[in-house]
Amino acid sequence: MPELPEVETIVRDLELNLSGLKIESSRLLYDKAINLDLKDWRKRLLGQKITKVWRRGKQIILSLDGGDFLVIHLKMTGQLIWQKNHKLIVGGHPIIGAGQTLPNKFSRVIFSFNDGSQLFFNDVRKFGWLKLLTADELAKKFTNLGVEPLSRDFDGQKLKAVLKNKPKSKIKLALLDQSKVVGIGNIYADEALWLSRIKPDRRVADLKNKEWQALASAVKKILRLSIKYRGTSFSDYRDASGAKGNFISHLKVYGRAGQPCYNCQGIVKKFKLGGRGTHWCEGCQR
Repeated sequence: MPELPEVETIVRDLELNLSGLKIESSRLLYDKAINLDLKDWRKRLLGQKITKVWRRGKQIILSLDGGDFLVIHLKMTGQLIWQKNHKLIVGGHPIIGAGQTLPNKFSRVIFSFNDGSQLFFNDVRKFGWLKLLTADELAKKFTNLGVEPLSRDFDGQKLKAVLKNKPKSKIKLALLDQSKVVGIGNIYADEALWLSRIKPDRRVADLKNKEWQALASAVKKILRLSIKYRGTSFSDYRDASGAKGNFISHLKVYGRAGQPCYNCQGIVKKFKLGGRGTHWCEGCQR
């Protein structure tokens, strides 16, 4: 599943191509992919201009000039492909060969725009969705989402405050709770904990103030670095420009079990925590 850096990369690239375009048609190939019946969907959507593409957590939001919002969640196997003439930009879950013929058997919703371009929402397992929401519905939907780790006010005290009611939780598992902090996935939790020198199975209540600040700073640094390198690429993940994310070459512990730590030359270890493969360095993390 694309995590925050991958979704942010997709959003930034789609903003360049979708902003200002008018939606002329919407073809539905899987009716459960949307939250309205097709008649209402088209009535509220067609003729609307996209004014902005942005993100909340791992969800992609298209602001429309009529006041509604088109919200897209790729979930496990969702993919967006924007096509204009012979140009393709691809973002989300890799679907081998899916960009060669459009639409294909994985295409669920197709949008056509006034410049002749199209946006395809593809999804192998059909877990992804699109919802057309009013401003009030959008606000209500996001009430259960945690703080944005890239926001200006996200620091050690903020992180400590949002996790204070999980004192017995292991710190890595607390970081993965999207109702507390959004967008931190397994990879980025491991990397941030290594950078802040905190062992993943430490209890939330045991962290000191200086460790909270180190962890919040590490989370921001890791996420920003991953965005800079357009996400982490495993298998054949592509961003919205069709390019591989290359943060994988900057990973310090994730996926490096049995290899030397870049900091202390100790051996990176792996264990299961909450069912998640967890990587850490015994020499660096306490």
